Amino acid sequence: MKPGLRALVLGVLMTVPSLSDSAAKVTYGEKTIHYTVNGRSGQEIYSQIGKKGPRVSGQRDHKVATTTMTFDVRGVKAGIKGTRCLVTGVDVHVNVVYRIPKWTGKGSPALRKAWAAFEAHLWRHEKRHRDIGVEYARRVESDIKKLSGDARRDCAGMVDQAKRLAKASSAWHDRKQQAFDATWFGDGGQQFKYDRALMATK
Repeated sequence: MKPGLRALVLGVLMTVPSLSDSAAKVTYGEKTIHYTVNGRSGQEIYSQIGKKGPRVSGQRDHKVATTTMTFDVRGVKAGIKGTRCLVTGVDVHVNVVYRIPKWTGKGSPALRKAWAAFEAHLWRHEKRHRDIGVEYARRVESDIKKLSGDARRDCAGMVDQAKRLAKASSAWHDRKQQAFDATWFGDGGQQFKYDRALMATK
């Protein structure tokens, strides 16, 4: 995303000589991919999750659920004002893909209740990852609008600004996502409460 972002901003500035005002916006779209598990007890269900759950790049173990995101920078509005190259508007779209288990088996009323609580918990977790991604997209939009350069020297300075802002914003996003997971999966975290409840149910 970062190299393309720099090229896009500079390309627009070179081809749009007049400054235009535009309201920026951040949008997102969501897609859910289910993987199916069955079983007639919580232990059986969880065993299948451990074998069929999605993997994260660079990790060998299967996850219960994942949220992946890509960020698409669109509609950059820019131009020249006096001796400055400026960005006045940009849209950022977040593409969100959830990978979530879907239980297709049959079980006791207690197991159905435990599964419903477990599944609702997963969605709360994954939706929070999405929300952090949308926060990040807003930072990207804001950072792009901070870019400026010297119009007398082919908008000099904008590429270096874009590099610095992209690095800082990406680091913020990584820290935020990792901190959230640490509170969820660390000692006393919410994940284990629902894991144990499901696995103990027959």
